[in-house]
Amino acid sequence: MPIQKVTRDEILQKSLSVFKRQGYHRTTMDDLARACGLLKGSFYHYFNSKETLMKEVLWWVTRTSEQRIFSVAYQAELPPEERLALFLDRLYTAVSVSEGGCIMGNTVLETALLTDEFKEPMQAFFAGLINAVAHIYQTTHPAVQALTLAQQLAAELEGSLLLVKLGSPESLLQDCRKRALNRLNASTHDCTPNP
Repeated sequence: MPIQKVTRDEILQKSLSVFKRQGYHRTTMDDLARACGLLKGSFYHYFNSKETLMKEVLWWVTRTSEQRIFSVAYQAELPPEERLALFLDRLYTAVSVSEGGCIMGNTVLETALLTDEFKEPMQAFFAGLINAVAHIYQTTHPAVQALTLAQQLAAELEGSLLLVKLGSPESLLQDCRKRALNRLNASTHDCTPNP
């Protein structure tokens, strides 16, 4: 049987959905091939292992996020509040497109203590997210504080996503969004963490 025509991007997108839904360890090459409409043997024509595919999925998500989400932070023609709101809206849309939440957060929880295989793309993703948010916060806060606020937002976002996956109301994400926007305009003194 000839190899079916499918693009690498199509495989990455479909595999992303499977990994988000099932997790890395519970996903088999059969699951991935089936999701892509390929026979398992044909699937190996594109990717020689599940590890290779997962790493490429994570890099693809990182690159796509840089282009479609993180880049908003650097659009100087937009006011900072609009940039942050658009950034968060696009991020929320990206993680809610298919069931499973945030592939990066999920994969960190599932694999970080077991393997270093996926750390580089995950670190690049979170660095891109934090740097983009810090860039926006620097419009109203000193650089060090902007970075701290951006790290807090990343942690709060991932925590909210985890709780929503467990059944908490999705309003947690909107509350997180409101706090992020409020912090943008809060005075430096208002945002200083308590010792």
